[in-house]
Amino acid sequence: MAKGNENTVAPKRLIHRTLNLQASEYEKQLSRALIGILGRGIHDLADIVAALNQSQVQPASGGSWTERIFESEMERLGAYPNSIGAPLGAHPPGIVPRGASTDVGPSSPK
Repeated sequence: MAKGNENTVAPKRLIHRTLNLQASEYEKQLSRALIGILGRGIHDLADIVAALNQSQVQPASGGSWTERIFESEMERLGAYPNSIGAPLGAHPPGIVPRGASTDVGPSSPK
């Protein structure tokens, strides 16, 4: 420390972790279709669903896309139980979720 700064406390260094997951073939196809749809300026939910139904990508459950199925699928694909975006209460007590910034080192379930 520089002279005269003896009472200064250094900030804690934060550790950042991310998920190490590979997208499934279905997730890759869906993301490519959505990027193409959004790239054409289609942003309204009803129009996105209509464009998905014109694509070769079906919902994981099969059949046709509906607004409800699309919203449920986006929620399902975005909810990783060990991620920072997981629903409240999804993390086991004492477990630091992957993707979280913290000054605590990695921990694992007992």
